[in-house]
Amino acid sequence: MSDATPSFFTDTASRTSHTIHGVVPERVAIPTSQAAVATVMHHAAQQGWTVVPWGGGTHQLIGAPPTRVDLVVSTAALTTVLQHEPNDLTISVEAGMTAGALRAYLATHGQMIPIDPALPDQTTIGGMIATAADGPRRAQYGLLRDMIIGIHVVEVNGQPSRAGGMVVKNVSGFDMMKLYHGSYGTLALITAANFKLIPIPPARGSVLIGCPNLTDALTIVDTLMQSQLTPVACELLDATIGRQVGIDAAWTVAVGSEGPEPSVERHIRDATALASTIAATVDVRRMTVHDQLWRTIADASAASPMADGDVLLRWATIPALVGDVLARIAAAGTRIGGAPVIHVRASTGCGYVCLKGLDTAEKDAWIDALPEVIAVATTDNTLARYWHAPAGGADVMQRIKAEFDPQGRLNPGRFVV
Repeated sequence: MSDATPSFFTDTASRTSHTIHGVVPERVAIPTSQAAVATVMHHAAQQGWTVVPWGGGTHQLIGAPPTRVDLVVSTAALTTVLQHEPNDLTISVEAGMTAGALRAYLATHGQMIPIDPALPDQTTIGGMIATAADGPRRAQYGLLRDMIIGIHVVEVNGQPSRAGGMVVKNVSGFDMMKLYHGSYGTLALITAANFKLIPIPPARGSVLIGCPNLTDALTIVDTLMQSQLTPVACELLDATIGRQVGIDAAWTVAVGSEGPEPSVERHIRDATALASTIAATVDVRRMTVHDQLWRTIADASAASPMADGDVLLRWATIPALVGDVLARIAAAGTRIGGAPVIHVRASTGCGYVCLKGLDTAEKDAWIDALPEVIAVATTDNTLARYWHAPAGGADVMQRIKAEFDPQGRLNPGRFVV
């Protein structure tokens, strides 16, 4: 590790462009290599500075405002493909690469990581791991944590650390990748990650089923989930998001399929037949039009940019209780306001509610009305809470945090621990 003092930006433009919940950092560092990240973090440790990791900034409004920001460390310059083994279907990339750039690179090799976050051209790989960001295709492929086979981080004291490797069936050592996944920058700064890849499916298609009411939409979803079909995505969209994808209905069920052409065509045929059992409209999208559809749907969960009165609630339940949660969302919308815009990863039970024009008391009332809320994105610095309290294991999380960051200098005050 170099003993040279790293460069920091203290000009107004650099600092204000990295504002977090209204808190302007004292300085910003944009290291150009993983070794430079270690140098920056080592210097910050010597100075006793608090540190906030920054990727694309698309998730910085999630969670509570920081108690103090001495230094923001941006991964904007860490955009290199470190190693790609096309025949082994593995890749290692630096954490500042965006999901969109990685998608474009892999497409030239006929491969992909099936991740579809909101705002892919801004959202970084490191940010996705740190915030456990999801996308519509989690229904089939799971979360990013299921695709990571190795990770590189720099600890709070500047010590580089790594886990896993470039082998898909790597079972040696602790599975640290899953520990960092969803840690919101409180345990270490992620600098690179290794992933397993899959070939781009030869055929892709979607069916959009416009339903006149929520009951019919939930019936469609339930029937699909109990059938032999295995869609890569099954989303439930309210009228606002439905209109964004060209469907004029109270609710839209969006069913996506990818794989061999016979399989995709069967999904389209069976989903269309299912829609005919109710008074539903049907629209079929294939290939590039299918791709654009799911990017529009993925962007509906974007946590940035956000006006002062807006709030995004991420909630989770079991799929069987989605209807109950949606009924309480409708009741809260009538009672509290906020013009809720809703979409749900119906087969996994994860959903999002976007609300507009609310004051602090009304936002708190919404969170009280939905105990299923697990994370809140807002510019409001005065909410009663920004996270759902962990149902269990909070003491374990606190002990882990104490081991990794005993002085509490990483993302202080932002996460649940």
